[in-house]
Amino acid sequence: MENWKELKELACREIDRRGEELITFGTDIWNHPETGYCEFRTARAAAEKLESFGIEVRRDLALTGFRGDLKTGRKGPVVALLGEMDALHLPSHPEADPRTGAVHACGHNAHITALVGAAAGLSAAGVLDSCSGTVALVGVPAEESLDAARAEKLRSAGKIHFTSGKAELIRCGAFDDVDIAMMNHAGGSFCVADFNGYLLKEVTFHGKSVHAASPDQGINAMNALQLALHALALTGDRWTSEPNLRMHGIVTGAGDAVNIVPDRASLTWMLRADTPERLHRMSSLFDQAVNGSAYALGARCEITTRHGCSPLKNSDALCEIYRRCVEELLPGAHAKIKEFFIPGSTDMGDLSRIIPVLHGYFPGCAGTCHSRDFRIADREKAYLLSSKLLACMTLELLAGNAETGTRIAREKTEKLSIPEYRKEISSFETHSVFPPEE
Repeated sequence: MENWKELKELACREIDRRGEELITFGTDIWNHPETGYCEFRTARAAAEKLESFGIEVRRDLALTGFRGDLKTGRKGPVVALLGEMDALHLPSHPEADPRTGAVHACGHNAHITALVGAAAGLSAAGVLDSCSGTVALVGVPAEESLDAARAEKLRSAGKIHFTSGKAELIRCGAFDDVDIAMMNHAGGSFCVADFNGYLLKEVTFHGKSVHAASPDQGINAMNALQLALHALALTGDRWTSEPNLRMHGIVTGAGDAVNIVPDRASLTWMLRADTPERLHRMSSLFDQAVNGSAYALGARCEITTRHGCSPLKNSDALCEIYRRCVEELLPGAHAKIKEFFIPGSTDMGDLSRIIPVLHGYFPGCAGTCHSRDFRIADREKAYLLSSKLLACMTLELLAGNAETGTRIAREKTEKLSIPEYRKEISSFETHSVFPPEE
């Protein structure tokens, strides 16, 4: 069957045949949420599903990630399909795990279900017989941010280096041979948008503790932190003309006892921007504000800057395939392609620095992502339609001699090599103390 439409129909029929199985799987993952780099049960369940389709799976990549390959036996591009696995920590959500506070309030349970469902459709008898290349099925950990303390604990134990799962999978070599990567995100409509990247700032102010009744004998680290909060608020004048930039964070520590002048206070901040150059500029502005605040009050400021994720730029050619597949699956549906920009961040941006990528959205959810009202509203759309969309896009790329996939894979020549990418993100990772210790 050279006609990719026939291949798509065959894959979609298999997904429908397994419909109840996939809905049960997606619901089970919803009911057992696990946060970043803790997705042991989720990864095991997904890997076992792939193995039941006859796919050999490599596990324990980037701690909890995995990869299984569907090979056509013919030369062609390697197309990676991604399924994110981690949940959010949102204890106020009515369906949050009462023990851990975790909940899939970003729909990643549907993402990993879409990967499993697409694998089911693509591995059905005859589907890949008329295709070329390889489909890499990748379970991805830790797309959401980890809290700083837990991330540092994992780094110190040598289990991870990067907070984000896709950057960690790149570091581990899981994408060394990949030419194209695609995934879709749970939402309320069909759309594709580019995203900001982000840096993570962990800041500790060091002062001198004394009895709180004699504050003149000490240096109040909390005062330095309060001044820094004000300085950071005022830095907005330096970048508000660039509407995609964001700076926000939380205070993570401000003393231990009310009758002691705090000698230590800390905050964690995120800086978001749409280019690496703007991320560097925001990083410099941030450091000036917090270092100056510490210096003004005689405190010291310790800053650790870490790469979060890179800005996301979707492939225009893959966007066109996404649009076409949406219209074929749901005649009359309209997909909004880059009609707006999302100021949030996703580590799919890291892959977009090295290969052409597609990060689209599919309907089936209600409420606001990362909010207590988020839920799966239509299980057939969230679990089955998402699987069909991923499978159909793959077949457009690999059908026949994979001419379409081969053409789009050439976009890699315009991207960074993996060593160049690692050099770029390493340039963000710094540690400083100001004023410098003598």
